[in-house]
Amino acid sequence: MNSSLNKKYDLLFYYQCVLAVSAIFTFFTEISSYLYTSGSFSQPPLFWVMLFALASTPLLFTKTKYIPVPVITWCLGFIFISLLWFVLLSIPGEIVVEELRKRILSVIFIIIMALIFSSNNDIHIWTRWAIFIAVLMAVFNNGYEFFNPIAFNSLGTGGRSAGFYLNPNNDGAALVLGMIFSVSLLHPIYRLPFVSIIGIGVLLTFSRGAILGWLVTVIIFTITRVLHPNKLLYWVLGIGTIFISLGSQWSAEVLQNLSLNKNSLERISWFQNISASDSEDSADSRLEVAQLAWQMFTKHPFLGNGIGSTLTWNMGISTHNIYLYYMTDHGILGAFILPVLVYAVTQHAHGESKYIGLAFAAFILLWGLFSHNILEERYILIMFSLMAAMTAASQLEQRFKVGNPL
Repeated sequence: MNSSLNKKYDLLFYYQCVLAVSAIFTFFTEISSYLYTSGSFSQPPLFWVMLFALASTPLLFTKTKYIPVPVITWCLGFIFISLLWFVLLSIPGEIVVEELRKRILSVIFIIIMALIFSSNNDIHIWTRWAIFIAVLMAVFNNGYEFFNPIAFNSLGTGGRSAGFYLNPNNDGAALVLGMIFSVSLLHPIYRLPFVSIIGIGVLLTFSRGAILGWLVTVIIFTITRVLHPNKLLYWVLGIGTIFISLGSQWSAEVLQNLSLNKNSLERISWFQNISASDSEDSADSRLEVAQLAWQMFTKHPFLGNGIGSTLTWNMGISTHNIYLYYMTDHGILGAFILPVLVYAVTQHAHGESKYIGLAFAAFILLWGLFSHNILEERYILIMFSLMAAMTAASQLEQRFKVGNPL
């Protein structure tokens, strides 16, 4: 009897491993969105979410099912304030309803992925190796697209590599997140080359936020000794060489010979002369919408303007800043929506998860200054679920050690 039960649970474990790895290759790589956008697959990404939701139901019967209470609490709170502000303050409209729908789907996705990752350390190892493979694939795609701008069915940005992510900023952010979760899998001697390869992939996106995030993550991993402190000099020399090269006449001549689009050349000009106000207009547009969002917030600092308030204004873009995005919607409460989720998935982590959680928290909070889409991008949401599961597993392991001292 016990033998048959153990066999049953072993099968469920391997089934869960397959689900976890498949979820990474489906959502973290953004291949599901890419196939739909490129016309290669007729079903939208929601189809895959529903498929994984259905496939995860057998996991409700495993021994290790565990969705962290702080995550469930945040999800319920996020839905509650979204519905309340939708009813009381929002101006009815298709855009506002779509915003509410996205929030509900994001919460459902986080819970489904948290169930799939559960609190099993072995599953987390398999999942992180899948992430390792995914980021190496993304770096390869970036390099290939840099020299072949239409490699991804003319969906590419013509020089600013994006791969399956379509958006180069998302690509850069995904590479940094992948590095955070996978670098410590490697033997210390291989970590420096791996981080360097990821840095090249990030640089090819010309994403300022992702490049800064990569630098911050490297510093954190150096301080926490995930990367050897003696190697810090190599980072300084390497970073200095890259920026000097970008600003050199030789670099400018080489890059001009490549088929880069206007946006890529503007980004390169910005790196060559950061102080020049007319070198790249993206920063100016971001500053303009940020100022407008701040004005909307100061007019209604306590209750905000209702959900989707920066999606229905006259500007063609939203805030590019998740803090301002939710502050205009929910008032001062909105500033804490992302930080509270970050805290919920990283609080009281132990061991290796503690250092991963520190880097994850720092990058996500920093990335919030550059993007307002963090809580709807599935390649990021799936990392929240994995981080929550790893934190829960580290807590259980710590309790076991305390309860069974040697």
